[in-house]
Order: sequence, then C-alpha cells, then structure tokens
Amino acid sequence: MKKGFFSVIILLNCCALFSGCIKTSPAVLTINPSLSANIGTYNFIAAKTVPSIIYSQHSDLDTGTTLIITGYTSDPVSPRDRIVLTVTKYTGATNTYSLVEGQASATYYHGSTVSYALGGIVSIQKVTTTNITGYFSFNTQDNIAVTNGLFNVGLP
Repeated sequence: MKKGFFSVIILLNCCALFSGCIKTSPAVLTINPSLSANIGTYNFIAAKTVPSIIYSQHSDLDTGTTLIITGYTSDPVSPRDRIVLTVTKYTGATNTYSLVEGQASATYYHGSTVSYALGGIVSIQKVTTTNITGYFSFNTQDNIAVTNGLFNVGLP
C-alpha cells in the first residue's frame, strides 16, 4: 500500500515538474520591418525594408561600421522607387546624424531619377537586441522634400 501511494505521489510530482517546461509563447520574436515618409503630397510606404551593415576591413581607412537601411516601395505604379539611408561610423547606439556634416547620407530613387540629399538628418532613437527604430527627413538636390520619415528594422 505504501509503495503504491509513494508511486502515485512521485508520478504527480514528475508531471507537475515537467509541465512547467512547456512554453506557451514562441521564444523568438519577429520584427515587422517598416519604412515610411512623406514626399511632397505622396505617402511613401515600403513594402520591403532591408537593413545591412558594412564593416571596414581596410587598415588605412577609418570608416568603421556603416549602417544602410533600404525601403522598397509598395506602389505598383512606381515599383522601382526606394529610399536608401546610410549612417557612417555607426556605433550601435542612439544618436542623430547630420547629412550636411557627412555623418549620414540619403537617396530617393523615383523611376530612373536619382535624388541625392543635400541636407537633413537620420536619427536612431532606439536600439534593442532585436531592432533599430528612428526617424529621418531630408531635402534633395532637385528640391524634393522627404519628411516625417520613420523606420523600424531588425538588427542586420
């Protein structure tokens, strides 16, 4: 009788112990990357946003790490449109980078026209273990104002 009673108690304890190991939520969080901006009266919304990192391996150059964020349009009328943001000497921390001072650059591609930014900012507001978020605005050499830009990308 005692053996049966202890067997049931041990069995219940094992069930209770191992039931705590079952996960009810996924362990990996997914990021829904996004990039959007106002270009004049047009609302640019990226269908695909790709972050990438370039590490300098040349000993004579002091370029460090470059962060590139590319947002490809969702507009079926202009399928080749995109915005490319580049942050030079990216450190992985929050900061605001000036396009005038050469800390960052931005380019707007519309069809076959390439519009390079003359002034503006790229600001990285939050960096976590999974994503980078921030905002941007710039004016191009052909007087296109790209304003209210927002991005949220996974770490490259």
